[in-house]
Amino acid sequence: MDKIYKFKKYINTLTLLLLIIDSGGGLNLRIIAFFLMLYHFVIGTSNSNRISKIFLYPILLFLFSLIPAVGISLINFIPFSVILNWTLSFLMLPFLYYYVKGSNLTIDNFIQAGTIFAIIVITLFLGRLFEIGLILEMNDYIMARSNGFFGNKNFLSGDILPNVYFQGTLSLIITGALSLKYRNYLNFVIILLALIIAPSRFGFLLLVFWLLFVLITKNIRYILFLPFILFILFIILIQLPFGKELFSIFTGEADSLSIRNGHFVSISNIFIKNPISLIFGQGPGSIFYTSGIDSITDNIEISQLEFIRKYGLISFTFFCVLYFRPFLFKFNNSKFYKGTLLLYFVVSFSNPVLFSIFSMLFLTFVYVIIEKNNLNPSHVKV
Repeated sequence: MDKIYKFKKYINTLTLLLLIIDSGGGLNLRIIAFFLMLYHFVIGTSNSNRISKIFLYPILLFLFSLIPAVGISLINFIPFSVILNWTLSFLMLPFLYYYVKGSNLTIDNFIQAGTIFAIIVITLFLGRLFEIGLILEMNDYIMARSNGFFGNKNFLSGDILPNVYFQGTLSLIITGALSLKYRNYLNFVIILLALIIAPSRFGFLLLVFWLLFVLITKNIRYILFLPFILFILFIILIQLPFGKELFSIFTGEADSLSIRNGHFVSISNIFIKNPISLIFGQGPGSIFYTSGIDSITDNIEISQLEFIRKYGLISFTFFCVLYFRPFLFKFNNSKFYKGTLLLYFVVSFSNPVLFSIFSMLFLTFVYVIIEKNNLNPSHVKV
């Protein structure tokens, strides 16, 4: 029995790892993950006939709220395959629920998958930096099939360094935040290193602030050392090639700020010209012109704004109800689950990652944790 448990644990970690590496599906690893999930889904449905009401009602309301936007896409002759691609993570929510129930997924699985992925990112970076033949071939293969960024990046410091940014890189926010629950500081450092060399400035800074928050809430006296810690951290980081890039968020030197401002202005103009699109959206798969990149696109970096553009404000409201409902419950170690959800929601203002299958899986995981705590209305925090 112990061997079976360990085998299932390894399978769970592998499943999560494949979902992170192949977030967009271009490497065809995500299909393998789905088949691995299917086995546990069958177990979950056989052991649990009904979805918990805690999860069922908000997910049904949310899914029904998507119908008008999908209808708009169909009316505009957007291919069904394109619509399905944009709505897949939402439609999979019931499937993910039974998968979690049948697999006995744990925080350890998330931490292990995130750490392995971080090591892969670091390995690709070093392999390209030192021009290791096998690593260069792996990078070319991934670059040709994955919707990430695997070229070279010109940093504000003047350095030109490898860019190793998978579409699922910001899943490390979830795994990194959870690693502090068990004081897995080595895993946390590896994940931080992967974020800084990816590079993900906002993600790195968010995880650092999360670390400081966890330390302070554990012992309030640590707050006395906070200015000193931040100063030392700044001195160390500013010496690195990535340092100036990291702090460009605050100095206004980052190009991404002007790009996101252009996105915001362009979408605001759409809503002003057509207020109905603010309510019901333009539909999944729809395209629009944005001055942020001076081009036509079907997706932008700001997840929340892009969701409203596609599905409308009503659907976004129901999504927020679904996403933040766990915050109403008191349950074991809720600080880490709620904190991780909040961190990921915040980081998705910088990248279109909020609605990935991996993030929806973690959200479902939190709901199952609440259910396992046997919560009822009397446990709801008002």
